[in-house]
Amino acid sequence: MKKVAFITGAGGYIGGETAVTLAKSGICVAVCDISEDAVQRTVDRIVEAGGIAKGYVADVTDSQSVDKVINCAAEDFGRLDMMIHVAGGSARIAGGKYVPLVEQEDYVIDRVLKVNLYGAFYASRAAARIMIRQGDGGKIINFSSAVGINGLKNCTDYAAAKGGVMSLTKALAKELGPYKINVNSVAPGVVMRPEEDGGSDRALKTNLLGEKCTAQDIADLVAFLVSDKAKFITGQTYVIDGGRTLSMKGTD
Repeated sequence: MKKVAFITGAGGYIGGETAVTLAKSGICVAVCDISEDAVQRTVDRIVEAGGIAKGYVADVTDSQSVDKVINCAAEDFGRLDMMIHVAGGSARIAGGKYVPLVEQEDYVIDRVLKVNLYGAFYASRAAARIMIRQGDGGKIINFSSAVGINGLKNCTDYAAAKGGVMSLTKALAKELGPYKINVNSVAPGVVMRPEEDGGSDRALKTNLLGEKCTAQDIADLVAFLVSDKAKFITGQTYVIDGGRTLSMKGTD
């Protein structure tokens, strides 16, 4: 029986690459994003690669929307084995600016907290209910960030939300351990996007290795955490940042 993964933010750069990577390994993927066009692009990529996928549109800040699509995906595929909450973003997702907290607008704080932290709560809760009912364990992975570990000026809302994801991971791992459900978090540093080229971009400057982290690097880590090789790992945050959090180089 093929395993099934539900991935939020799967229409984006990191989420999309994660979805395709898992699909190539034989996992059926429920592709979820707030943008229908983005969902379809990722579904098409998976199908072209020979994988199995179905798209779902949801706003992760709406608990009822999250409950509906995750339950729908579980019904469509017959089960749910993995939930990966990738959807997130800093002030830009609210159309806001990176400014000190004393200058930040309420609507920006609200949106950043809801997408990054509330979304993780809602998606984890919905997935856990299904996995508990199935009775044969599962994997829950929520995305944090290097910023959630050391903080970042003019980005307090995002730092707080991602720090909250790490605490959620620890507490939820304790709650769900008895059900054989592994709960972990992934904390990327600066990830290189396709449109960024050359040696002067932040992706090179903000790590100790002087290398470019890509979405594939992140996807490979997720693939490990949802595999049987990681069956004894839970409650952990895996930092993948080229050593950035050792000094937060280039971000102070």
